Amino acid sequence: MFEDNLTIRETKRVQKHRNAVILVVVLIMLTILPKLFLGGVFFPNLLNNIDAYKNLMPADKMILGLLYGTVLSTVLIYIFAKKYLNYNDFSMGLKNPNRVKNYFKGAIFGFALITGVFLQLKIRDLADISPNYQNVNPGIFLIFFIGWVLQGFSEELMARSVLMNYFAAENGVKLAIIANSLIFSIMHLGNDGFGVFPFINIFLMGVIFSLMFYVSDDIFFPAAAHTFWNFAQGNIYGINVSGISQSNISLLKTQLVGNQFLTGGAFGVEGGLLTFWMEVMAIMLLLAGVNNKNKNTSKEYKRTF
Repeated sequence: MFEDNLTIRETKRVQKHRNAVILVVVLIMLTILPKLFLGGVFFPNLLNNIDAYKNLMPADKMILGLLYGTVLSTVLIYIFAKKYLNYNDFSMGLKNPNRVKNYFKGAIFGFALITGVFLQLKIRDLADISPNYQNVNPGIFLIFFIGWVLQGFSEELMARSVLMNYFAAENGVKLAIIANSLIFSIMHLGNDGFGVFPFINIFLMGVIFSLMFYVSDDIFFPAAAHTFWNFAQGNIYGINVSGISQSNISLLKTQLVGNQFLTGGAFGVEGGLLTFWMEVMAIMLLLAGVNNKNKNTSKEYKRTF
């Protein structure tokens, strides 16, 4: 079912063999440490003269710092992939001619997925929801959105463009999807409220993003889904994002109530059963897309010969 796609074939052609453990450790460090430095030191000093930023709650300042700190992570991961692994833009899924169209499709996919979870909360009376748009500064709201765009792209570049294609070239597509999704989930270990069910759900979300990358050969497809999944949680519906404190810059305020097994409790909806079954449905949909893609590829191959 999982044949090599275009980016994996290109990765196999150009990739330098490296120790997988060293590769994973370095990538995790390049993902976490630079954003802590840039987000914790440089970014707050840059915005401290802006009145709207000064009035933000400490939790929102922390979130913004972490989001914009991913800029440095992205640059370092890209350079590392090019110099250490010999990757090119095509092997990392950066050159798809339909990337703008795919970005919009990914945005719709991510937003629809989290909206499905949110509607379940409302229908089942598992959330107290109140409007908050009157307290939202449009400029700061836009700054949050751009931050989520940067963060979503950065994490997808690391987990899918680099890690997934490395493992796919070395060990096959199935192991690559499992391995990079496990690493993606492990990277959330330190978040508040993390446990077994959040681990499973974050792993499944990694599988979803992996399948999106695989079926499209385009990193912008899962990057957009990642961005809008997080942005809608944090700044539209006002829900904790992967255990990160609830933002005060959100159009709605959502307080999870009732059965934490369903809602995810302190970790947010990503740790609940309602998200789990939505993820399963999304994976089934994407697997159908993978099957259809490979059938079409097989037909094209036969027609060529």
